[in-house]
Amino acid sequence: MEESRKSPPSPGGDLVEELRQLGQSFAALGRTVFREGRGVTVELLRSARSIVDRAREEIERLTGERK
Repeated sequence: MEESRKSPPSPGGDLVEELRQLGQSFAALGRTVFREGRGVTVELLRSARSIVDRAREEIERLTGERK
């Protein structure tokens, strides 16, 4: 009975949820960096930035293959 009352998932709902969670992850990263303060080194920040850059490049590569 409970199942019949649920509304069908909206198109793109999964995408919206993933974008929301990605935003939360970036916010958590920012909070961690500021909370750690002087314990964060330039090398650590460069490493984190490099990881984000690689993720962006992978997204660009994968979306480019679909076009």
